[in-house]
Amino acid sequence: MAVILIVERNKTTGDYVSATLEAAGHQTVVTTSQTEALAMFQERRPDLVLINYFLTGGDGLKLLAALLKLSPGALVVMTTGLGNEDLARQAMSLGAFDYVVKGRTYFQDLPAMAAGVLARRDARQAEAAAGLLQTRISAQAELAGWLDHNFRNILSAVSGSLRLIDFGNPAQTDEKRREYLSDGLASLGSAMALLENLSRLGSQGSQEDERTVLVSSVADEAWQAVRDALSNGPPESFSVGPRVLENLIFINECRTLPPQRVVHEDLLTILEALLKNAVEAAAQTPEPRIIVRAQRDGEFLTVAVVDNGRGMDERVLRHAFEPLFSTKGQVGVGLSLTSVMALVSRHLGSVRAESSPGRGCKIVFTYRLV
Repeated sequence: MAVILIVERNKTTGDYVSATLEAAGHQTVVTTSQTEALAMFQERRPDLVLINYFLTGGDGLKLLAALLKLSPGALVVMTTGLGNEDLARQAMSLGAFDYVVKGRTYFQDLPAMAAGVLARRDARQAEAAAGLLQTRISAQAELAGWLDHNFRNILSAVSGSLRLIDFGNPAQTDEKRREYLSDGLASLGSAMALLENLSRLGSQGSQEDERTVLVSSVADEAWQAVRDALSNGPPESFSVGPRVLENLIFINECRTLPPQRVVHEDLLTILEALLKNAVEAAAQTPEPRIIVRAQRDGEFLTVAVVDNGRGMDERVLRHAFEPLFSTKGQVGVGLSLTSVMALVSRHLGSVRAESSPGRGCKIVFTYRLV
């Protein structure tokens, strides 16, 4: 059965709730302290948390917000003797799974209420899993077509460049042959970059790459990688040219954040993808600017990449994180937001975009620290 954390203002009430639920086969932990509740939550990782609205040292909404900050998606139910619609709306808006009014039969109904909440949670998870499976099936079919298109184009470019080398033509200079060979090798480099990014999407990450790092340093490293790729990489890797770097301002606002334990390569890849996306979005702006911000929220790192570029309309914003969707009408070598979604999910995080046409874009992701 489930492990249930009970947070009540009155110890006698908490003990009675505990006894009732344990009689139904659950394991319970009880406290009247908000501080102790947070410690118990982190130690026991309960399946369900019951929080009374009235608590010593403040209302239960504060504790609800703190718990969900520690573990987004935790199953928390707010209980109260008040049938207050405004309070219910506040609890639900903060992320409570449900809001229960303590009526005359509250204690009698507790086992059924707990079982119902857990069953609804399981049903939602099953529905989400089914939806994810269907998404993966659709993505697999789309990926097959995408791979065929992209590799066919790259290999055609390689073949075309090599076919232009004609050792039987005395009029063709060695310099021209080296030029054709260089073009072919550059296209092969694009293919290798494509394979490397696809490999990172499917891999599980390396524990050997766990490091304690300054997030600001990783952001600087990612920015330098994007600059190098734009200046020296194959032209097809970007939808803009290197001249955009002449006026582009990069602002790293992570420098006050202390060192954090992360899988370095994954965080670096996420930031590279977002910065590349931001450069392409801001390229047409008279004074292009990109800002990276970060803060720690409990077990999670929250990072925002903000640009003042062209922005996205509602249609593009709605589909931006779908597998292989592109805001530019074609998919680039970096896989951009697709790779971000995959890597963020690997670290139990989430990602969202805030944008409107002509007003730039803000992409925020959370990343569970090691």
